[in-house]
Amino acid sequence: MNSAINDNLRRQRRFIFVTVLILTLFGTLMVYESSSIYAYRTTQDAAYFFKKQFIFFAIGLACFFLMLLVDLEFLRKHAKEFLFLTLIVLVVLLVIGKKTGGAKRWFHLFGFNLQPSEFLKIFFSIYCIDYIIKRKNNIKNFSTLIPLWIIVGVMCAIVVVQPDLGTAIFWVLWTLCVLFLYRAKKKHLGLIVLVGVIAAVFLITFYPYRFRRITGYLNPFADPQDSGFQLIQSQIAYGQGGLFGVGFGESRQKLFFLPAAHTDFIFSIIAEDFGMVGTVFMLLMFFVLFHKMYNIAKTSEDEFRKGLLFGILLIFFLEIVINIGVSCGLFPTKGLSLPFVSYGGSNLIAHYVLLALFFNASRVDARQVKPMLAPDIAGGAWL
Repeated sequence: MNSAINDNLRRQRRFIFVTVLILTLFGTLMVYESSSIYAYRTTQDAAYFFKKQFIFFAIGLACFFLMLLVDLEFLRKHAKEFLFLTLIVLVVLLVIGKKTGGAKRWFHLFGFNLQPSEFLKIFFSIYCIDYIIKRKNNIKNFSTLIPLWIIVGVMCAIVVVQPDLGTAIFWVLWTLCVLFLYRAKKKHLGLIVLVGVIAAVFLITFYPYRFRRITGYLNPFADPQDSGFQLIQSQIAYGQGGLFGVGFGESRQKLFFLPAAHTDFIFSIIAEDFGMVGTVFMLLMFFVLFHKMYNIAKTSEDEFRKGLLFGILLIFFLEIVINIGVSCGLFPTKGLSLPFVSYGGSNLIAHYVLLALFFNASRVDARQVKPMLAPDIAGGAWL
């Protein structure tokens, strides 16, 4: 029986891994398609972003296989220290980081940009799930949640100062969803939602550029040359793509019309190139990916690992829904990348580490809390 479960999990993990590889390779190709002209104008190298993304892909794969060797219990035991260290790095970034595009989100090292906030996805998810599991019997007491929300508040305060309101909103939303899954009281979650809405209204109202984003979202044609420009250009990309698309490499919106075409709005370029048929096919790939990950998560018998599996799945799900929703005009612009597809080194590496953690936590023998050994990889136990 245990062997049959292992074989089934191995097949599903292989499917997930191959699907992610396909998405990444396709995304790398789309990075070249959407950025080549911009890259040539700014760097005199049309393949500049493509080559960087391929390097990130190689680093991400290396990190993936290295993380398979890590004992998950070690990460769980020291999750607080790793999270604290990440927050310290984010504070240091605010002090010594160089502003790029009006924001201090990246360290510039050896010709590459490192975004430390991406690694909160790894350490905060482990810390949060561990915190909830240890206190699950008191999860309905609001006092139990206060320390967790203080940590979330500190995280959000730091990233908002960068400024990066989108990441702050993401973490509040993710934490609310996780607590809801663990059956925290709805009135307690509602109170957090109320506090979050008040804070968001304040941060939007008193910062003109954020307010313009909201007005541009609500009525982009009221200011088509400024706050509504990006959303309008994204909609034009969808319209030009039609049913079957204009063809790969034939996108017009990449010709300096659509800002962030190779990052936040890469899905719009995909829609223009491959039309509704192509976008529906990609959505189906994401759906099947989520379905396989859900099937693995629900079979786990260890509470911490099951929580972590669902937590990682929720990270991927929220990011994909928000990114595509923004490009379609369903949500205001938030600056979240499309996992495994958009350009961005820190984002791609962090997601491959999360995928490795998912594989790590999904092992059958891990449910008996056995550390992983290198021979398991050689024997094909992981893929």
